[in-house]
Amino acid sequence: MDMRTGYVDVVRVTSSHDVGTAVNPALIQGQIYGGIVMGQGYGTCEDMEPVKGICVNKNLDGYIIPTAMDIPDMKIHLFECDDPAGTYGAKSVGEPATEAVAAAIANAIANATGRRIRENPATLEQVLLGKKLR
Repeated sequence: MDMRTGYVDVVRVTSSHDVGTAVNPALIQGQIYGGIVMGQGYGTCEDMEPVKGICVNKNLDGYIIPTAMDIPDMKIHLFECDDPAGTYGAKSVGEPATEAVAAAIANAIANATGRRIRENPATLEQVLLGKKLR
């Protein structure tokens, strides 16, 4: 992260998942990659009005999402512990991959700056000042 500007760049993610039975490991890793990038967007750039549920930006030229240039180096670890309730012992992987990423980014920012980010996304002003300006 750039301490002068507040710019946060996610460069590396290590993620471990209990997937039950990995019926198709390549597909599972693809789901996890996508979930991590979605979580990265929630944590760094995708801005919504949380109270009213309305997008702050009404179109895609202002609603910023991570691009291929923003995707970090990822190390994905799959652990197989059969789930008797799942089909062929498999478990869900789409949503669980997304859930922890924004919190991990906020913790990394707190570690670097000493300022705790409590709202997503971690905007430049939040990182620099510890609060949103609007």
